[in-house]
Amino acid sequence: MPVLWGTIVLTAMTTGLAGCGGGASATPTVRYLPSRPESATAETNAADTPATPEAAAEASGTGSLKGRVVYQGDFQPLPPLYGKGAAPKDTEVCGAEAIPDESVIVNNGGLANVFIYLPKAPKGAVSPTPAEPVIFDQKYCVFKPHALIVRAGQTIKILNSDGALHNTHTYPTRNPTFNQGVKPNDQVGVDLVYGRPESQPFMVGCDVHPWMKAYHLPLDHPFGAVSAADGTFEIKDLPAGKHSFKVWHEKGGELQKALTVTIKPGETTDIEIPVAAAQLSRREGPALPLVQLTFAQ
Repeated sequence: MPVLWGTIVLTAMTTGLAGCGGGASATPTVRYLPSRPESATAETNAADTPATPEAAAEASGTGSLKGRVVYQGDFQPLPPLYGKGAAPKDTEVCGAEAIPDESVIVNNGGLANVFIYLPKAPKGAVSPTPAEPVIFDQKYCVFKPHALIVRAGQTIKILNSDGALHNTHTYPTRNPTFNQGVKPNDQVGVDLVYGRPESQPFMVGCDVHPWMKAYHLPLDHPFGAVSAADGTFEIKDLPAGKHSFKVWHEKGGELQKALTVTIKPGETTDIEIPVAAAQLSRREGPALPLVQLTFAQ
């Protein structure tokens, strides 16, 4: 039986985003272009293995996934890590504002900073790495944004809007560890590039101010999102078919390993992802050791 093949062609547009308690990711534009039939033996090529077995390779067209992560339980807002003027280091800078606890943020029942993403790109989906860098800033001794999806190979521009020394220390699994100082008031920034995708988000810390934490997830495709302050998210231009998403939060880890969603061509699929309060156990990231810092020249 002949096999119909096609190519998903994406043009990615990304703008560096930064915001307290929010995330940032690339937004692609996708077209599906049918192409000439190929030999069915090409299906055995390991490089062409689909992200999920149930995904239909021959499905044409794209759709969107829209939803909200809903916290189930009685939530009491977390107190700040340090009140205004109470930061234990660089108090003049770090204590200018209260330092929030961003580990669990719930607004009107919506859970922020949840990663929803495909572990691998769907078969045939190709997307150029965005040329525009993503901004990762430090303001009042807080990382902004707190949760970030970035493309593997895309530049992260690390800024320092504080009048105090910071450093950015990453704890990835597949990528080399990055640990570099960022000078006070540095708006030129230090470049960070993750060369490989990761299977789940990892912690980013500051050894100078150990309360500072953020989470990064590099992907080799644009099909991921971080829930906003009200729990909402959207992933556009998904190839039609069935997809299995991972759902991850810093206090609960992998909340769902395979959230199966069917995307129909030209349509938006709306879902709600419930998260019980008990799922958000108080996980802690790795300890932040005192280390020798290096600086960009």
